[in-house]
Amino acid sequence: MAPVLAIADVHPNLILVAVVLATVLRGFGTGVALAFLGGLTANLLIRDPLGSLPLALLVVAAGVAGAERLFGRLSWGYPLVSVFIGSVIVDTISLGILRMVDVPLAGAFPTQRLIAAALLNTVIAAIALLPTRILLARAGAADRPAW
Repeated sequence: MAPVLAIADVHPNLILVAVVLATVLRGFGTGVALAFLGGLTANLLIRDPLGSLPLALLVVAAGVAGAERLFGRLSWGYPLVSVFIGSVIVDTISLGILRMVDVPLAGAFPTQRLIAAALLNTVIAAIALLPTRILLARAGAADRPAW
């Protein structure tokens, strides 16, 4: 969630990209820690109910680690597909919690906006994936399985 940054009237979720990449490249523990701490910090900066963003990010981190165990480690495609699906899940959970505690949103469910945000987050992840792998390789850290 970058409340100030907007591309084509869509706000990227940078913490989601970081959580998915951390879970895929460094493992479940790192992903969960980043999801909780980063989500709670980001939640203090946006208007969503407190705890909704960390909850959604923890669901995504657990899902990414579980799906990686099921589908194997597809080195380049898996992180990008995970960011796309995770973006839709985080936004759906956030909208659902917001609908429960706040005045309902006017209009229909914003499916087009969710897909646009998921595509934007996937592009950001694609740009960040190679430099992240290079930095981890230089640091001597090998890719670890999420479990």
